[in-house]
Amino acid sequence: MSAGLEAQLKPLAEWLGRYINAHRFLWLMSLVCFVIAWNRGIALLYGLLALMLSLILISWVMPWWSLRKLSMTRVQQGVASAGQNVSLNYHFATQKPAFFLRLTEHIPGNSDADTALSQHFLASVSANDNVTLSYPCQQRGVFDLPPAILHSSWPFGFVQRRIRITQSATRIIVAPRVFAIRNLPRPVSDNALPQGADSFLSRSAHSEFAGVRPYRDGDSMKHVHWGASARQQQLVVREFHSYDAPSWLVVVDGQAGQSIGEGADNTFEYAIQIAASLLLYAQKNQLQLKVVVGSQRPLLVDVNAGARDISEQLQALAWAVADGSQNYQQQIINALNDVQDSPLLLTVRRDSQTLSLPPLAGHIDVVYNDESFAQPLKKYHEGWTGQADGSLRLDLHRLSKLAQVFSA
Repeated sequence: MSAGLEAQLKPLAEWLGRYINAHRFLWLMSLVCFVIAWNRGIALLYGLLALMLSLILISWVMPWWSLRKLSMTRVQQGVASAGQNVSLNYHFATQKPAFFLRLTEHIPGNSDADTALSQHFLASVSANDNVTLSYPCQQRGVFDLPPAILHSSWPFGFVQRRIRITQSATRIIVAPRVFAIRNLPRPVSDNALPQGADSFLSRSAHSEFAGVRPYRDGDSMKHVHWGASARQQQLVVREFHSYDAPSWLVVVDGQAGQSIGEGADNTFEYAIQIAASLLLYAQKNQLQLKVVVGSQRPLLVDVNAGARDISEQLQALAWAVADGSQNYQQQIINALNDVQDSPLLLTVRRDSQTLSLPPLAGHIDVVYNDESFAQPLKKYHEGWTGQADGSLRLDLHRLSKLAQVFSA
């Protein structure tokens, strides 16, 4: 019997929950009290009516009053990476404290509407308060945030007012996500020297003197060339061609329309992730590595042996876009022509793309299976394969776990 009654009352409860809120209920009760007091002349109901009208008036006025002279500025704090949180620091300016605020932000780069729209509750805000809040951000990139929205329903919560905080655009930079590479296989290399280069390499040595360059933060003091430093009135260091730790060149295909996949799960984004992770690997292993993205305006990011921090390089990759007009092979040839020595080359391509490159000191060819992006649940070949020319090929698919594959 009770179950049947509950089923009968459920549509009524849903209708009341959809159309009746606290504010409308107060107006309804005020109307009821007024009608009864008018017909019966009950003074107590007139007093109750006055009380409810006062509540309604205060609920309308006070939220507007608390937001009247409140302003806010925001800036990104620290470095953000895709798949993690981005932190924003808010600075509030107000003449009087504001209470029970709800801050709503729309963080671009999140395909899910629930994560794109984020809200935080602030119990109180005073003059010159600074608050740091974090928001999830799933995609790499550079985003201009729309105006934030502040809501107030103080003091009773019956009526909610909101204002858009108008200010100059706030830009956030989200670096690509990285994965740890424990050991990177090295392709066969003949370590050819540039033609005409002078060498002081002996049979037992592992590097050759290449010249001097200005001192950079992180360089070892034992490599300082004191005589040249005295002549140039600045610190300069000796630079060597290393045979044990050759330089690397990573070329990312930046041609428009060549990437396959959706959202952040596409071949261009995977190539950026691999490049960013190789930057981290080079920094930890004191290698020299250069990343070139063949966009309309080619993006160049490099890390030198001994670098202590690569946060700037990772943030630079946040600006990478696939809007170039040259095909991938031409991008690679241009990048090789721009380097002086013979680096080990790493490329990331689709299996439908073909490359015909000149002889290389060493080459790692990362190849994504095109079909895996349309039918990701099928079983595809994955792993390293040695080629006849001494290069290495790494076959990947849509669901490949890059951290595991690169450290296998």
